[in-house]
Amino acid sequence: MNISPDEIVLFKIPTKLFGRNFCIDINMTVVGTWGIMLFLWLFFRFVTKDFNSSFKMTRLQNMVEVLVKFLRDQVEMMMKRKADNFMPLIGSLFIFILVANWTAILPIPFYVNKSLEWYLPPTASISTTAALSIVVMSSVIVYGMATQGVFGYFKRFFEPIFILFPLNILSEISSFVSLAIRLYGNIMSGGLLASILFVLAPLILPGLINIYGLLAGTIQPYIFSVLAMVYISAGMGEASESEMEELMTLQLERI
Repeated sequence: MNISPDEIVLFKIPTKLFGRNFCIDINMTVVGTWGIMLFLWLFFRFVTKDFNSSFKMTRLQNMVEVLVKFLRDQVEMMMKRKADNFMPLIGSLFIFILVANWTAILPIPFYVNKSLEWYLPPTASISTTAALSIVVMSSVIVYGMATQGVFGYFKRFFEPIFILFPLNILSEISSFVSLAIRLYGNIMSGGLLASILFVLAPLILPGLINIYGLLAGTIQPYIFSVLAMVYISAGMGEASESEMEELMTLQLERI
């Protein structure tokens, strides 16, 4: 029984580089990730092609606008800044993780080397969650430097006294490691538990576990996104008075 999609190699691509022959393994993590990205691209292309500003809106447009408003409100509440600069990142993280987690309940079979394997979501792979965590870490650095400058960003690692620099760096790295492990552990453990219960009681318990999986799969992307906002906001420092006034003006215009 596989507990990670990294372990399920669907096919190999023979490759020759610098005179050496080797194979590139295409595992379920890669296929699942690209499949979800393709689905999301097609879905939002379909939903947004008929967007309009009138009172007559489709149900899909209503659903997307509710989601966007929810994410925008969360960004502004957590970061105390206008959401426009952060929505592409936070929105993409939230939606990708949400859809990836929800696909865990899909009973998609794969035949690998004449053996039956079942679909596992890419978020059940530590490589996927580590990559998402690296995206957040890189964003913290980019946003922090853009706001405070290179010197201003790195100055915080020497506070309150310079001898704490190694500990501050270690604390920063451990935050992103825990971000990756938290998401990976929750999704992987849910899939493992469902597999065990399917063997013990194949008709009843897996259905209940899938309901739990949907709930956990909805909560986890929210937690991941909130932590990403907290880390980015901390890297940027306190919002200036002009940023706060701009946010307040924007919020009043929406009322």
